[in-house]
Amino acid sequence: MTQNKTAAALAVPAALVLLIVIAAKASVPLLIEMTLLLPVAAAMLQYSSGWPGAAAVCAAAGLACGFILPADLLPVTVLWCGGSLLAAVIPVRKPLIRPILWAAVCLAAWLAGLLVLSAATEGKIIAGLAKGACDYIDASPERNNILINAYSMGLARLKDIELLSARRVPGYGYLFLEEETRRQMLYSLRVSLEELLPSALCSTMIYHTVLTTILCTVLPDWRRRRQGEEGLLPPMEKWYMPRRMGTAVFALLIGWVIALVSDDGVTGYLGMLCMGVFRVAFMLQGACFLLWMGKRMGIRSVMRSVWAVALSLLAPIIPIIMGVIDQRKDARHLRPNKEAEQE
Repeated sequence: MTQNKTAAALAVPAALVLLIVIAAKASVPLLIEMTLLLPVAAAMLQYSSGWPGAAAVCAAAGLACGFILPADLLPVTVLWCGGSLLAAVIPVRKPLIRPILWAAVCLAAWLAGLLVLSAATEGKIIAGLAKGACDYIDASPERNNILINAYSMGLARLKDIELLSARRVPGYGYLFLEEETRRQMLYSLRVSLEELLPSALCSTMIYHTVLTTILCTVLPDWRRRRQGEEGLLPPMEKWYMPRRMGTAVFALLIGWVIALVSDDGVTGYLGMLCMGVFRVAFMLQGACFLLWMGKRMGIRSVMRSVWAVALSLLAPIIPIIMGVIDQRKDARHLRPNKEAEQE
C-alpha cells in the first residue's frame, strides 16, 4: 500500500509536467489555460504529493511560460507560479488564512498584468487590448469566419449591407470579404470591444479570483473527506457571510449607483468592480444555500453540486436572490445571534 501511494505521488506531478510540456509545444493559448489552473494543481499536490510535487509542476509551468511568452510578462509569470507554490506550502495557523492567500495571489497577478499592459499601451489598456485583438484577427487565416460570426452577434457592423450579402454563395456561405467590407467590420468590432472590455475585464478578474480560491479550498478538503479525514473548513452548505460582512457587501451597491450617474472613467471602473463583488458574493452564498436545501431534500451530493453550478452559470440571478434572502433571514440558522456575533 505504501509503495502504491509513493508511486501515485510521483506519477501525478510527472503527468502534469508532461501535459505542460505538450501544451507549450501545441499552442500558446493552451499553455495559458493550463497555467491559469496552476494554483488548483498546487493545492491538490500539496496534499497528495507534498511540496516537492507542487514545486516541480510550478517550476515547469514557470519555465514554459518564461521561454514562450513575451519577456514583458516575466514578472507576472514569476508572481503567478511562485505565489501559487507559496500559497500552497506556507504553514498557516488558521484554516481561513489559506483562502486569503489564494485570493491575494490572484489579485496580485492580475494587478501585475494590468501594470504590464498599461506600460505597453501607454496607459490606454482598453484601447490597446481592442487593437491587439483586431490585429490578431486580421492576421489569422480564419479572419473572414471570425468577422462573419462577430457580425451575426452584433459586434461588427457595416454601413452598406449589400457589401456583405453580395458575397454569399448558395451552399457554401461566405467565401471571402472585400477589402472595404473587412476594414469596416474590423473597425466596428474594435469599437464594440472598447465598449465591452471594461466590464468584461472587471468581471473576469473577480470571477477568476473567486473561482480559483474556491477550488483551491474545496478540492483538497473534498479529498481529505474521501480519505476519511476531517476537512479544514466546513462543507460548502455551511458557508455564510457574517452580518457585518453582508452589510459591507450591500454597501457596494452605493458605489455602483454613483458609477451609473458619473461620466468619469475611473469611477465607472470602480462601480463595475463594486457590482461584480456584490454579485459574486451573493451568488456564492446563494449556491451554498442551494447545496443546503438539496441536502435537506435528500438529493445526492453529485446532483446537488450539478444543480448549484448549473443555476449559477445559466441563471445567476436565482442564486443571487436566494443569497440575499438567506443573508437577510438566516434560513439555514447558521449565523450566531446578534449579541454573540458582536462579541
